[in-house]
Amino acid sequence: MTHENHSFEILIAEDQEHVREALAMLLRSRDYAVRQCSSPQEALAAVEHESVDLALVDMNYRRDSTSGAEGLDLIAALRQLDATLPVVALTAWGNVDLAVNAMRSGASDFIEKPWRNDALLEKVESLTRRGREVRSRQRVSDYENQDAQQVQMRIVPRRHVTTGGVELFGESVPAGVVGGDYFGVWQPSPESLHFCIADVSGKGTPGALIAAMLHASVSTLAMSGRDAATIVGEVEAILRDQIGEGHFVTLFYGVLNLTGHVLEYVNAGHCPPILRRDGGAMERLSPTRPVLGLAGQRGGQAERVRLHSGDTLMLYTDGVAEAEDGGGVEFGDERLALLLEEGGDLPGHHARVLQAVRQYADGKFTDDATLVLIAVGGRSHATAYRTADPAWSQAES
Repeated sequence: MTHENHSFEILIAEDQEHVREALAMLLRSRDYAVRQCSSPQEALAAVEHESVDLALVDMNYRRDSTSGAEGLDLIAALRQLDATLPVVALTAWGNVDLAVNAMRSGASDFIEKPWRNDALLEKVESLTRRGREVRSRQRVSDYENQDAQQVQMRIVPRRHVTTGGVELFGESVPAGVVGGDYFGVWQPSPESLHFCIADVSGKGTPGALIAAMLHASVSTLAMSGRDAATIVGEVEAILRDQIGEGHFVTLFYGVLNLTGHVLEYVNAGHCPPILRRDGGAMERLSPTRPVLGLAGQRGGQAERVRLHSGDTLMLYTDGVAEAEDGGGVEFGDERLALLLEEGGDLPGHHARVLQAVRQYADGKFTDDATLVLIAVGGRSHATAYRTADPAWSQAES
């Protein structure tokens, strides 16, 4: 009979040489490659530096011990090194409790000593092939996640732009591999700066796919230089048949005139941006219309507000304002407003705000979090930075 197991490598961790040799002889008879180890330390080193398809692990390595503690520790350590590695525990005949404990520690199966050759080979063949399938799927999943992250970074990279006495700094932090938040900034003409922040309902891949569609439509329409209400209306028409029932998008779209610093904006159900005036007064740019994507709704008109030198505008998604502490209390927009008073250079100010929210939420965002700060003139850092993307004014930045 011809066997095609030569590409599988089996690790045997057993301190008794005659047992190792017997197992190795049996496995080699079926064309398996075999690596023998006499101690847990050797076994861990082998798995750390080599490709292994299955590990046969003895539970005791000292002649005066029958507790199986060393074997249990080894199984747990192997699991730490490679969570997809099939591990088979070798237990003394009739030691059911130890076999159960081995399975709890991460063993895929167990074999009693003395073993039956046909039963051992059957388990080895099943587990090695299943392990290869799991690893293959894992590699595909890792590749897809990496690809998704790269796409996400192209759609929502960190932005730092200075133009016409205005500075903008923004960043998005997805809660998972990919997220449903989106923001962008464009300069379709020397006189105007367009910017947008949006939050797609739902997290993960579904939200990220809608965010990608949003990116494609907004980035094209923004460069047309049309007014905020027209652009938002056209974005809504594009998304209406794409996002599906049960999904919606909150969005804030602004067009800032760089000569008179008049901001025209549409707020489609998004978190109200906080405007801090140079003198310390706070204003909120409340929604002007419903969210995008709900059937039977009508669009609203744009609003206008004049910005002055020294004013700072904070735009954010609900992943920032609704971050919770251990007791379930949200960070809230009042705390954000207090942080907006701190000032300082824009990138540093941005980093301090996100860090404060992250610390409040025990070090981790549970929802996609996006924060954008915009400063108008009158700040010592206003001309100290340039955009990281030299082509940003010609395309989506």
